[in-house]
Amino acid sequence: MANVLFFLVSRPRFVNAIDDAYFNEASAIDHIDIGLLGYFRQLKDAGIKIAFDTGYPENIQQGLIKRLGFDKVADAYISSYQVTEGRPYPYMIHHLMEQTKVMNVKRVCKVGDSVRDIQEGRNAGCGLVVGVLSGADSFQELMNAGAHMVCERVTDIPVPQRQPTLSNQRLPDFS
Repeated sequence: MANVLFFLVSRPRFVNAIDDAYFNEASAIDHIDIGLLGYFRQLKDAGIKIAFDTGYPENIQQGLIKRLGFDKVADAYISSYQVTEGRPYPYMIHHLMEQTKVMNVKRVCKVGDSVRDIQEGRNAGCGLVVGVLSGADSFQELMNAGAHMVCERVTDIPVPQRQPTLSNQRLPDFS
C-alpha cells in the first residue's frame, strides 16, 4: 500500500519536474537527430502517415509536439491518459489507426525506445516493430521484448518507396 501512496503523492511532482525541464526558457530539449523533421517529410512524401503515442499527460505531449515542430508532420497523436490502459496495451495504436484511417495493423510500423513500446507494438499486432537505441533500453532488452529489428535512431529506418496508385498507372486521355 505504501508504494501506491508514494506513487500518488509523487506523481504531481514528477509532472511538474517534466514540465519545468521541457518548457522553461533554458530547456535544451531538441530532436534526437538533426535530420528528423526532414526524415518525417520524406515519410509523408512516400505516403506514410505519422502518429505519436506517449505515456505523458496530454498537456505535456501537446507541448512537446508543438515545441519540436511535430505538429507540422503528425497526422495524429495520443496520450495514454486518453485510453483505458497505456503501454503495453495496444489501445493507443488502435486509436491512432482509427484516427488515421489505417485499416490493417500489419501495415503499421511501431517504433520505440523502450521494452514497453515494443510490447505495445507486438500486442497490437503491428507488421513491423522497431526498437531504437536513442532512449531507454538496450539492444538486447528490445530484442528480448520482441522487436523485429533495432536501429541506432529512427532515421536509420529506410523510407519505403511510394506505392503506385491506380490513378498514376492509367494512360493519359489521347482523344
